[in-house]
Amino acid sequence: MSTTTIDRTYLNRAVRGRTVLVITLIFLTAVAGFIGFGNVRDLAADLTASYTTTTGQVVDEGTERVLEGSRRSKHWEEYRTVTVTYDVPGTAGSDEIRSDTIRVGETLEIRVRDQTGEVTLEAPAGPDFWQWFWAVTMSLLTALLAWWSVVAVRNSIRLLAFRPGTRQPDVVFALSGAVPRATGRDGRRQVLELTGRIESSSDGLRVGEPATLTVPASHTAAVSGFPPRIPGYRVSQRATEDGIVVVHLPESDVWWAATLTFPSTLQSGRVAGSTTTSG
Repeated sequence: MSTTTIDRTYLNRAVRGRTVLVITLIFLTAVAGFIGFGNVRDLAADLTASYTTTTGQVVDEGTERVLEGSRRSKHWEEYRTVTVTYDVPGTAGSDEIRSDTIRVGETLEIRVRDQTGEVTLEAPAGPDFWQWFWAVTMSLLTALLAWWSVVAVRNSIRLLAFRPGTRQPDVVFALSGAVPRATGRDGRRQVLELTGRIESSSDGLRVGEPATLTVPASHTAAVSGFPPRIPGYRVSQRATEDGIVVVHLPESDVWWAATLTFPSTLQSGRVAGSTTTSG
């Protein structure tokens, strides 16, 4: 078989299977970004808000109905409100505030938010803990999801464009066992798990370490057996970490996309650190 033309049947299945992951990540990034933008916008508005102190006139009263409570015990609450009119330089307006004691006809000192015309009786305290928490948390979550989305899209493109050509394998996997396994919460996801060790790698890293190749059952072909050594071509760039590899079974001449994992994250950090130190 030509070194540049390969059977991409199962590689293309893997690309199609990753489409759901890519779309989900992009959707979650957009949702988190939308929420995060709103939180940051509100926080910035509160930080830069300015107020004018003036006199307000209470001209009317009413009620405000609000849905409150936890998810399991939501209920409607009614609050008494009063309408306060005011006049600040260049602007006349009104706003409703909650109060059980203020009566129609009263005159009182109020603070008017210059940017929105919102009325408050007390001196504004500024953003609270939860405003900061959600603004920071959603911003970090958006950045993390965006990075995952970029990585997922990049790996899908690389997998779609994969051609071995004259490229030498990045790793050679010494097989010790192959076991079908059910995964997921309901056990419906079937995968083929190949266990063994890294016999050699192009960068000299991870050699001799236990490793696992995991392939979704729907992305594999029925084969009569597995070779003792399986060459792999990395799709993910970072060679010292888990990632996607394209494996080739020469006897059956099939190409699969597999996830290469290492059982010890601690060992991964130690090996990477010692490699860096040795220069």
